Amino acid sequence: MKMTCKKLYKHAVFLLTAAILFFSSCQKDPEPAPPVGEFENAVFVVNEGNFTAGNASLTYYNYNTGEVSQQVFYRINGAPLGDVANSITFDENSIYVVVNNSHVVYKIDAVTGKYQAKTTGLTSPRHLLKIDNQRALISDLYEKNLTLINTENMEIISRVPLGRTSENLLNYGNKVFATNWSAFQQDKLNNMVMVIDTNNIQMVDSIQVGIEPNSMVLDKDNYLWVLCSGGFLNEELPSLWKIDPDNKNVLLHMEFPDINSSPNSLDINKTGDTLYYLNKNIYRMAVSTDQLPDNYFIRAGGNDSFYTLGVSPESHIYVTDANDYTRNGVVNRYNPNGVLVQKFETGIVPGDIGFMY
Repeated sequence: MKMTCKKLYKHAVFLLTAAILFFSSCQKDPEPAPPVGEFENAVFVVNEGNFTAGNASLTYYNYNTGEVSQQVFYRINGAPLGDVANSITFDENSIYVVVNNSHVVYKIDAVTGKYQAKTTGLTSPRHLLKIDNQRALISDLYEKNLTLINTENMEIISRVPLGRTSENLLNYGNKVFATNWSAFQQDKLNNMVMVIDTNNIQMVDSIQVGIEPNSMVLDKDNYLWVLCSGGFLNEELPSLWKIDPDNKNVLLHMEFPDINSSPNSLDINKTGDTLYYLNKNIYRMAVSTDQLPDNYFIRAGGNDSFYTLGVSPESHIYVTDANDYTRNGVVNRYNPNGVLVQKFETGIVPGDIGFMY
């Protein structure tokens, strides 16, 4: 049968319309953005994404209902988060997300999730720490200084020379402690915790610890604990340090027996009496002990790739699993007894975990 051009056109339009209706009926409806106000009592997972791929994202988890929302920054603001998101911080009204390879820190509304402002002009930002109502310090993987910003408008106020690169930041009284995790572009060992006076915003002291200090916490007695991996090339045994932050004296130094291990993600419960960290499995120890635990608290499964850890205010343990680092990861949530409560999906390479409650 011979078709005219007009009949052929109508036939093609019919087939195209039918195909569109068929495929659209098979697709899931777009995931709605969380309603305004839903960010109260929230857990956020910062998904790093792949280096240079620009696929970093933010996952929201409601710990009461178990509801999970992906890509919340993108869906609320209509723009991607950027390349290699690294960490998240909160204050009473705002959320701060540090996006490392995009060289930016975003400030978003803590209720609506909407963009408010950003800090640019950064080299390789890692963490942000509020030091008062209007100022914050930002650490940097490559620069040998901290950046002081005004958190009202997110503009840079000044740079704080350190002589070393910086990673984790912790506030204690009128002091900020900063770990020297990376040795990139420095001719010194990366084995220091630097002390910054927040009255004059100057580095005033430093404390030698193990190579590659990656995380630190304060316990119930205001002692500082610092976890060191021993170095990217396993230069020395990993170690855990207990320090008096008032006089900077080292009170305890414990070495891990395996030089090939790489412990990370030191955290502490709300009461400040129990430490948690990752070393393939999840370990915990009382701050009153002077020995590292011999046995794990929670064992990683055969297919698990535990990446980061966070302890919530109610002492639930959240651990991210990066899977193969190319597809979406997951978070396992355990209760204080180590029993799995829930497992939920995240974006690619889930990293920092933030609790906004």
